[in-house]
Amino acid sequence: MEHCRREYSRIDVSWPVSIFTSAGLIDGRIKNISIGGALIVCKSLPDLDETFNLTIEIPHYFFPVAAKVKKVRLNIYDSEDSDESPSYDLAIRFMDMSEDDSKVFHEAIDRAFRTERSTIKEKKEDTKKSNRIDNSLLMTVEQLSMDSGRSFKDLLEEALQDLIQKYEKAGSKDQSLQL
Repeated sequence: MEHCRREYSRIDVSWPVSIFTSAGLIDGRIKNISIGGALIVCKSLPDLDETFNLTIEIPHYFFPVAAKVKKVRLNIYDSEDSDESPSYDLAIRFMDMSEDDSKVFHEAIDRAFRTERSTIKEKKEDTKKSNRIDNSLLMTVEQLSMDSGRSFKDLLEEALQDLIQKYEKAGSKDQSLQL
């Protein structure tokens, strides 16, 4: 029997992830991650015969990182409570990521490896500091991205620039009223 080795070392994390499917958004959490792939815990599954898109919310980073991924392995865990649905461990491989997202992703992985030896308490505090974006807003931006043929990140950056300009204009109006 041939022994299968991972190409990259994995690190345990607890990062929120959103999986985009034709049926809607699936929330999950990354259990462990490497440059090449991740293990995601979720309560429902995307169509596993195709590649699919997801976003990863990395603590201390404002924008989520978007990636196209493919299923590598799936483990199903039945719940002891018959009213609860099973949970899934979905192992994925990263297939495609924008250059900017890839840079942020690599920095985050590097940072996670450097801080791996931090205490469990510090890790729990990091996961509580997520800048979680409302799921319906994420789905709207994802749909706009598909409809317009523009990247998810470009649309988010444009929206933030518009917001900044709005507040700068409002701030200058407030200053002129005080004069």
